[in-house]
Amino acid sequence: MTREAAVNGGSDELERMRNLGRVSAARLRSVGIASPEDLRGVGAIEAYTRLKRAFPAVTRETTLYALHGAVTGVPWYTLSDEIKAALRDAAARRL
Repeated sequence: MTREAAVNGGSDELERMRNLGRVSAARLRSVGIASPEDLRGVGAIEAYTRLKRAFPAVTRETTLYALHGAVTGVPWYTLSDEIKAALRDAAARRL
């Protein structure tokens, strides 16, 4: 971990994950997900559920896809329609 990451609570590591940026990382930290390990540990569905409850007006389905892509290391826009549908169904059961 870099000195900056240590000072910022690992935020630059979270921001460097595929599909995530500064705003996404800040929102994830606000719901208790402070590192890539935290995100992988809770998974995309739980992370999306937390974000949707905390930020309902700005948390969209693309957020769910981006989180899944961050966890799996793929660009969110390359996810198949089947994977997107499965993610939406799983998230809907949690909300």
